[in-house]
This record gives sequence, structure tokens and C-alpha cells, in this order.
Amino acid sequence: MAAAPAAAPARALVSSSSSPSRGVHFCSGTSHPNLRAAAASASAPGWRRRDPAVSVAAGSAQSALGALAVDPKVDTLLDSVKWDSKGLAVAIAQNVDTGAILMQGFANKEALAKTISTKKATFFSRSRSSLWTKGETSMNFINVHDIFLDCDRDSIIYLGKPDGPTCHTGAETCYYTSVYDALQGSKPNEDRQVTITLYSLEDTISRRQEEATDGSGKPSWTKKLLLDNQLLCSKIREEAGELIQTLLENEDQSRTASEMADLLYHAMVLLRVKDVKMEEVLEVLRKRFSQSGIEEKASRNKS
Repeated sequence: MAAAPAAAPARALVSSSSSPSRGVHFCSGTSHPNLRAAAASASAPGWRRRDPAVSVAAGSAQSALGALAVDPKVDTLLDSVKWDSKGLAVAIAQNVDTGAILMQGFANKEALAKTISTKKATFFSRSRSSLWTKGETSMNFINVHDIFLDCDRDSIIYLGKPDGPTCHTGAETCYYTSVYDALQGSKPNEDRQVTITLYSLEDTISRRQEEATDGSGKPSWTKKLLLDNQLLCSKIREEAGELIQTLLENEDQSRTASEMADLLYHAMVLLRVKDVKMEEVLEVLRKRFSQSGIEEKASRNKS
């Protein structure tokens, strides 16, 4: 499943690593209003009308869905997609928390309608000429939080949270082969994520921790921090103070960005010491999107 990932209408995280990567997007938490309404109506009473005119790449997909009927709002949205001559559009699954591209397949009207209705990423298999929901065999479903159409409406992104590995190899994502690494003779690494900035940094910190345990190589600053909790804590306090100072002293934006980068780096070293992944932090943030900060703080105090 190898096609270039399409860009979602969300903020881009661009890799700062030496290996250039494609733009990868992080959901801002704001659902597309039309799709939100469509998804809501899809699960409501009245999701009953069958549309015999829906085109399918091969007829068996129609029988696979059988009586799946389409709410008028969903039907209108499905008709707005620019399906190709075979009734298909590229469908890309993307991790809602990490921004990593998980996989790419194809969807037809029925697959998109079923995804809206069930919130499980569903595709059309060209080899089997039938619908298939990712995870129906492995149980590694991709739980869809939002769906995006590109500006030309000829490709789709399923933005969701995977229950487990996405790739049939057992890797978290099908996209673990860097072209630039391959050209340099490196073998594909199934544990590798698409190297957007945060995950490239997280991977580097993780490798420094491995170096710290085997006692090899010249100590790096990261390795020193990993081996000395007191030093690490003092640096986090120091960097937090310097970030605050940029506000109190009305320093310029570049200074604020630099101090925030320092604080984020040192905080991520602490996460590595505590064996907490950045994905877990982002998941916590996402779950707070629809909750008042005051209410969330109050619930923490009670627990």
C-alpha cells in the first residue's frame, strides 16, 4: 500500500531531521462541520434509504453492504467526492495523535459511508472486489475521529487511533522505509515512525538511552541527563524560568521559540526516563479538547 500521503487541512509538523519527510499533519480538534453532521445523522433513526444508483468498482461491494442506506446529507457528501472512473478515491489512514501516516488504500462510496456510520476505517479491496474494514481479521481497528477531503475532493484522510499495529508485518505503520536511508544502503526498520520533528527527537533520545546502558561512546549531553535525575530536573526548572522570562521581559518571538525548544527537549528526556511516549501525552491533550480546562483540573483534584 504505497502512495504519497495527501495533506490534511490541519497544522503541519515538518521534519528537521537530515532525511526529508513529507508534510505530516496533526489534528487541531475541530471537526469538519459537514462530516460531523453527516456522521451524527448516520447513526440516527432515518438511516434507512437505499441508493441503487451508487457506483461500485465491482458489483460484489454493493451486495456486501446489502441494505446499508444513506441519509440524504451523507448521500450529498458522497456525491461531492470526485470518484475516479472505477468509482474509487485514495483513502489514507493517519494517526490522530502522532500525525503518522498509517496506511493507504482505496475507498468507494459504500466504504466511505460505512466509515462515517461505524467510525471504523473501511476500504474497498481491488483484489477481492469487496469492502473491508481494517482490523476485521486482526482486530487492529483504526477508530476514526474525523475524516478530511482534500481541496479537489479526490482523496480522503481517515484521522483515527489504531488499536494495534497497522501494517501486516506487525509494524505500527506501513511507512517505515526511508528512501534516503535506502539509497545510503540502510535496511528498513519496522520500528521506525515517519520522522516528523517530535518523533525524530524522541527516537534520538531513545538511542542515547541505549548508549547509556551499554557504556559505549563519548557521553553526550542527552546521555548525561538520562543518567542524572538531579541534573535533568535542575535543567527543566532553568529552561522553564527562561521561557517565562521571555514574556516578562517582552523578548522577541525567536527567543521565545528557542527557549520553548530547550524546555521541550529537556522535558522529553524526562519522559524517556519515565518510559512515557510523546504519543501518550498528545492523546491526553486530545481528550481534553472538548472539556473545559477548569472542569478538567477539578476532576484531577477529585481523583
